[in-house]
Amino acid sequence: MRICVVGCGAVGSLFAANLAQLDDVEVWAYDASREHVDAINANGLRLTGAGEVLGRLRATSDAQELPQCDFGIVATKAMHTEPAIAATAHAFSTSGCVATVQNGLGNEEVLAEHVARVIRGTTFPAGQDRGARARAVGREGRHDPRAL
Repeated sequence: MRICVVGCGAVGSLFAANLAQLDDVEVWAYDASREHVDAINANGLRLTGAGEVLGRLRATSDAQELPQCDFGIVATKAMHTEPAIAATAHAFSTSGCVATVQNGLGNEEVLAEHVARVIRGTTFPAGQDRGARARAVGREGRHDPRAL
């Protein structure tokens, strides 16, 4: 399965790094920050906090580099939803399915203008460090990537 996380900040990083632990999942990340993308590609995506996770995934700030994906997770700030999904929607043209894990209202409607199916998700506390690092601020021991 190929999954793309659109917006690889604090919340998106938690999904991307944990999913990258699975042998049968190829994870891509799309993020506007070229510096963050370069750090992920060079060093992997490291989570710290309740545990340590190092995810090896492919990241890009050029949406045209994204391959067809089976599923998408949109984790951008609400104000970036429209440009992010407009740029990446082609990656979901076959599956047409994305989940939003964003705060705020109206994100599902914006996504539905670009993809066939939208799933409303939920988030958990996180914070982003510099470079390709995110800090999980959840319950201890919650790092089973299959539980996502």
